[in-house]
Amino acid sequence: MSVLEVVLLSVIVAAVGYWAVRLMFRVDEKMEDAKRSAAQVASVLSGLGLKETPAFLLDFAVGDISGMAEKLVKLAALFLKGESAVLVEFERVFDGLLAVKLTTDAGRAIVAAKLSEATEPSDPRVVKDAPKAGAV
Repeated sequence: MSVLEVVLLSVIVAAVGYWAVRLMFRVDEKMEDAKRSAAQVASVLSGLGLKETPAFLLDFAVGDISGMAEKLVKLAALFLKGESAVLVEFERVFDGLLAVKLTTDAGRAIVAAKLSEATEPSDPRVVKDAPKAGAV
């Protein structure tokens, strides 16, 4: 091999190495962004009263594959227990969402409007003795 061939081969190897490392880090950045987003969503969902889904997302965020598998098994078991177990979870989430809505004026206005809708006599779902929108 001549000196020119060695230099040319060295330049090609360096360029290929540079692009391979750059591609590898780009893929890693995308995974890090996905994990960061999963952690943020887990925080929001946890604040709304969910328990199982945020735990699963946090396991993903830290790379705990066995923990994710365990959470999936628990979630499947929850659904297999019947509707009462699922309804308890939904009730807890509803209570959390209601508590969040009641912390702001806009949220209280939404709740008052929903109560007002539910107390209209023409509505078949009428709630007896519910407070009117101004009473909230």
